[in-house]
This record gives sequence, structure tokens and C-alpha cells, in this order.
Amino acid sequence: MHKENNNIPSIKSKIGIVIPALNEEKSIGMVIDKLRTVMKDYDFEIVVVDGKSNDHTVEIARQHNAQVIIQRKKGYGNALFGGYLYCTEELDCNILLTIDADNTYNAEDCPKMIDRILSEDSDYVVGKRLVTSQSMSTSHRFGNKAISFLIRNILHVDINDTQCGLFAFRSYLIENIDFFTTSGWALNTELLTRAVESGMNISEVEVNYNPRIGETKVNTLHAGAINLAIILRMMRDSEPLMLLGIVGVIIMLIGIIAGAFVVFDYIETGVVHRTNLAVLSAMLVITGVQIFSLGLVADMIKRRQQKRMHIPHNYYKK
Repeated sequence: MHKENNNIPSIKSKIGIVIPALNEEKSIGMVIDKLRTVMKDYDFEIVVVDGKSNDHTVEIARQHNAQVIIQRKKGYGNALFGGYLYCTEELDCNILLTIDADNTYNAEDCPKMIDRILSEDSDYVVGKRLVTSQSMSTSHRFGNKAISFLIRNILHVDINDTQCGLFAFRSYLIENIDFFTTSGWALNTELLTRAVESGMNISEVEVNYNPRIGETKVNTLHAGAINLAIILRMMRDSEPLMLLGIVGVIIMLIGIIAGAFVVFDYIETGVVHRTNLAVLSAMLVITGVQIFSLGLVADMIKRRQQKRMHIPHNYYKK
């Protein structure tokens, strides 16, 4: 049970707990009841975002006194988008917490994440899952570690488990998120990246991870491909010089290597026999230089401009 933290300031905070759900009738009621028990000392609202379930998920959620909205489009990211907007625009929540509907996460871990934010120690708190072979398959564990490694080292986000579905943050972060291009599982990556760019204090807390109730809806390869795509897009937007610079240098090196064969052949024979290779080499070097230069220009523009997203009203529906 949650014990009140005396270090938490008396500033009024309202927490919006967003639960994306699709055919989770076996677990949704249990998850809501546990949240109400452990969060009873906080001012909070539970919002279930239903992906047009064909079972009794919506009815059960409403029976357990959760607010239910129906997402307009498919996708995990789209569900969170609708839930976040509803919590901030309709319920005036200034802290958002996300937890899955399948009981994979323990509600008891939520208060310690919220306390981190209320104590002003962190602005964004993500769970570090304590995973077992029973709670997650080998392929999923490998995929999560691979994506987290890439995000840590390419996007400089110092988090061990970037794909954890239990996380909380101050609501102003969503003003800087391009939800229209991030409708899938890669929303975790987008949120973390924008949190870093916004200068948020980010921390990680250990959370339990249980075998899910019901059938999994996550395809490891598909989720991994989406995350790789979002990483490339994030690099394009936040680190254009790194992305275009690497691509430009690689193309230049290929062109130089190809040109080296032409030069060596000319030194030995005194005649240029591989004219096609010589032309290809020149084109590759020129192309590489142009891409690298484009990276420099994009980096300069990125540093001078600050992108602001327009968040539409009434994106959700009850």
C-alpha cells in the first residue's frame, strides 16, 4: 500500500491514467480495481481508450467506474494520443501515466513513479522491467534490448528499457509530439526523444513484469521495424548531421574505393580501361559530398528553428 511521502510538495496535481485496451475483458476490471486501491491517496482519473473491442471490455470498464473513450484509428500510439488529449483538455490533468490493460504491470509500481514527479526529482519516469522467461519470450527480450541499445547510443537517451509500457510524465510534453506520424508502438521512442530535447529530467525505476492475461497483440519483427523507422526519422529531425553525414561519408568512401581501382590500373598500364567505373566513382563522390553538405545545412536550420505541433481539439469521442 502507498505511504504518503512527506517530501512531496503541496502543489495540486491531477493524474490521468491512460489504459489502451483491445479485447481485454479478462483483465481490465482487475487492473482498474488495483489502480483505485493503490492510488487512493492521489487525485486521479482512469481513462480506458478502447480500440473498438468486440468483447465486453467497454462494458466491464464502465462497470468499474472508468471513463471510456473510443479511438478513431488503429494503433497503440493513436490510442495513447486520444487518451492524453482527453486527460489534458477535458480533465485538466498535468501528469499522465500509461499502463497496459493485460495485467503485465503491477499497479503497486505506479505510486513510486508518480512520487518521483511530484517530488520534482523527475519530469519523465519510465519502468525498468524485471523480466523472466515466463513473462516475456526470448524473441521479445532480444528485440527490446536491441531497440533500447540503439536508442541509448544513437539518440542519447540514457534509459535501459525504452520500450516499457509503464511510464509517467508531465503533460506539457505532448505539445511537442507529432502524433500523426507515430501511430504504432514507436510512440515510446518518440516520447523519450522529445523529453530529452525538451530538457526533461528522466529517470528509471524497477517494475515487475508478469505474464499477460489473454493473447498477445505484439509482433516482435513488426514492432522492431516500426521502431527502427522512427529512430531514423528522429535522427533526421534531431540529428540530421549524424544521419546524413554517415550516409554521405559511406557513399564517398565507396566512390573513392572504386576510383582507386581505376587509378591503380592507370598506373600499371598508362591507359584508363575502366571508364564506366571511373564515371561511377566520380558520381558517388559528388553525391556523397552533396548529402554531407545537406546534413550541414539541415543541422543549421534545426538549430535555428523550433518546431511546434498543432494539437487538434475533439480528437477523441466518448
